[in-house]
Amino acid sequence: MYMYFREGKSQREISRILGINRKTVGKYVKEYEEAFEEYKNQDGINEEIIEKIAGKPKYDTSNRKPRKVTEELMLRIQELVEANETKRKKGLRKQIMPVSQMYEIIRNEGYEISSGTIYNLVRKISSKKSKEAYIKQRYIPGDIVEFDWGEIKLEINGVMKNIQAAVFTFAYSNYRYAYLYQKQNMESFIDSHVKFFDHIGGVNKIIVYDNMKVAIKKFVGRNKREITDDLMKLSTYYNFDIRFCNVRKPNEKGHVEKSVNVIKQRVFSIKYEFDTLEKANEFLELRLRYINENMKNPNTPAEEFKKEKEYLFKKPPKYEYSIIKEVYVDKYSTITVNNCRYSVPVEYTDKWLKVKLYPEKIVIYDEKPIAIHKRIYGINKWSINIEHYINTLKRKPGALHNSLAMHQAPQEIKDIYNRYFITNPRDFIMLLEYMHKNKIDLNEIKSGLPPGYWRINKENSFFHTNNKIIKFNRFNFV
Repeated sequence: MYMYFREGKSQREISRILGINRKTVGKYVKEYEEAFEEYKNQDGINEEIIEKIAGKPKYDTSNRKPRKVTEELMLRIQELVEANETKRKKGLRKQIMPVSQMYEIIRNEGYEISSGTIYNLVRKISSKKSKEAYIKQRYIPGDIVEFDWGEIKLEINGVMKNIQAAVFTFAYSNYRYAYLYQKQNMESFIDSHVKFFDHIGGVNKIIVYDNMKVAIKKFVGRNKREITDDLMKLSTYYNFDIRFCNVRKPNEKGHVEKSVNVIKQRVFSIKYEFDTLEKANEFLELRLRYINENMKNPNTPAEEFKKEKEYLFKKPPKYEYSIIKEVYVDKYSTITVNNCRYSVPVEYTDKWLKVKLYPEKIVIYDEKPIAIHKRIYGINKWSINIEHYINTLKRKPGALHNSLAMHQAPQEIKDIYNRYFITNPRDFIMLLEYMHKNKIDLNEIKSGLPPGYWRINKENSFFHTNNKIIKFNRFNFV
């Protein structure tokens, strides 16, 4: 407009200088003149008219259609997008066709179109939902805790494993607690809650979950859920309410979602190799204490949690939970639990026993406990206590050397056997029997006495503990 009204150039000249069509120049000149005329007839200031006069020309592209995007092409892209949606419903998320592959197919079918246009069209067709507005929340101290599982890759005793972290986060203070487990099973789920309530020294009002199997038995209709019996018993005992997120709405428990990432990035990015899972849990506890005491927004979670503690319900005595199963003792004097075998004394072979399953141990019963094992996970793994096989080994001493029982025996036991009894397994079995009957624990001896105090003399075959010397021969102990 400056060139036309101030410099007096013609529309044709302006068209040539700017490189635009003369009719377009005429259109803008006409719009300007009409707006200016309207402005002169106004009594007051009209910002819309001023914008028309002083503002840049506006292009109306609302009805403009891509010249190469035909209805036939749109239908073809729609087919490809719907095929991806069908795959999602069938659980084939890893086989969804990327947009780059769609572009290749469409080009091979003869459509002359750019990849950018394809991306825009796919995005337009796929965005069926309108943009969602979020509502700022205000939380009450001691009210809401969010729970979630998080999978973390850790190297335990030289083996890379997918470890499950049970994570709790207070919505008000953002105070975090977590504990590591081998599996996302019911035993671990309940145990994590018991440990959490012990840790905070009370019980909050509500715990929020997503739609996890350990919490929901089944859906009733579209929105109602039937809670698992174990979670119902736990909530009744501790007197907390249960709330679930809507399906595919992880933002409804955004505090704990962020906490899972914090654990991955601020805890196990520092260290991921541990001798045992217990060591990993110790490291997690140490780092979470640091995070709770140092991350400020504006106060630290630990400072804000002090306010929450005043509103917590009183915690009842510790909740005892285990899964009880009946198990059969096979010919190897072992029971099978979740594809893993655990030994029992040989006198229970071919009998039915009961077992209590905990996340970290199993206890085998015949009216009273007869064996306790550390819980193992995997397929066809064995946990063997050599003391369970003493009676059988007394009759078959030659089976000792290559037995799985010897292979899994404590290293101190194997060292004694290899140094003093490798040619005389019968005496070694007698030694094991004596230790078992008199409850002599090698670990206690090793940790409680000075180095070298525990020893076996090869010449006259004796060992001593404390100030007592015990001699033995092939037939009896003295």
